[in-house]
Amino acid sequence: MTVELSIDSNELSRLVENEFDRVKVPCQDAMGDVVFKTVIDNFNDGAMQDRPHEWALLRPAYALHAHGGDRTPTLQLSGASINSVTASSTREAATVYSDSPVLALHQEGFTSEFNGKKYAIPARPAFPIGDDGEVTPLTVERCLTRSEEHTSELQSHS
Repeated sequence: MTVELSIDSNELSRLVENEFDRVKVPCQDAMGDVVFKTVIDNFNDGAMQDRPHEWALLRPAYALHAHGGDRTPTLQLSGASINSVTASSTREAATVYSDSPVLALHQEGFTSEFNGKKYAIPARPAFPIGDDGEVTPLTVERCLTRSEEHTSELQSHS
């Protein structure tokens, strides 16, 4: 007597891929939500704040001219940059994005010279990305923690 067992690799691959997607996509979404909340809180000093560098106050002369003396960075006062931050998700990835050129300049800072006068925009990074181009350790830790929590939640509902 013989018993022969075999697994249809195509069917198994499909089942594994479906199960992986069942966990992957919601976990990516959860991590994207962490990054989105971190970026938003970097504008308003919220609980999820994780700035790679502290934001410099405005120079007194500029603050007096532009904001009646309020030295709070224009990024925080105007609302334009915070409103440019969006989050989206696909099967492949969760993405947090801004198309604001001002926000891009502030991420790393910018220095220029025009007619012999030097102009500088100090780094006021909203995205939790360090000078090395990597996501900051605190945000990575928060993402992994949220992903683990989300995976546990998914398993408890299966």
